[in-house]
Parts: sequence; structure tokens; C-alpha cells
Amino acid sequence: MMEREWRGILNRYGQQVMLYRGEEAVPLRALLQPVLEESKTQQLPTPLGLSSQEKLLYLGPPDQTVDVDTLVECQGRQYRVRNAHKVGQGACPYWWAVLCPRDEVTL
Repeated sequence: MMEREWRGILNRYGQQVMLYRGEEAVPLRALLQPVLEESKTQQLPTPLGLSSQEKLLYLGPPDQTVDVDTLVECQGRQYRVRNAHKVGQGACPYWWAVLCPRDEVTL
């Protein structure tokens, strides 16, 4: 019952995203929103100047696994998964993850 409600929320309020796991590409709807630190900024001073520390919270369907090898694309931008967990076993399962911008240098 709750899983059907969760899917309704994702269909109504979720953004269209694409999950890339190896050669597999899976389109789906998920909730994404910025994660703000207490300082309310997403930039961190480094020796080379300010560095973007943008993070997004991902809440997605329970049947599409998200892990650190998954790339998430939304609105033309790609994000890598920093950490992910399946939450709500039994009652209302969903995937919870923190996403960071894909770092082109490490590819």
C-alpha cells in the first residue's frame, strides 16, 4: 500500500533522471534537492580558490538500486553517488543517496 503511495509521489513531484550502471541506462523519476550545510553555501575554500561542494539528496524507487558505481543524470548534468542506502524495509522502501557533481578529472 505505502509503496504505491510512494510511486504516486515520485510520479507527481519527481524529476526525470537517468541512472547509468555500467552499460545499462535506466530512466526513472526521483526526488532531488540541494543539501545545504549550516553555512548555507556550497563552496569550500581551497589553495586554488573556491571549490564547488554541491551536494544533492536523491530519493528514488525501491526497485532501482543506487550505489557508488551509479551515475545519475538530471537536466543534462551528471552526478556521482557519494553514499546510498535502502531505507524503510517493509513499510515504504526507497533509495536514499547523496550525490556530488561528476568530477571530469577523475574519469
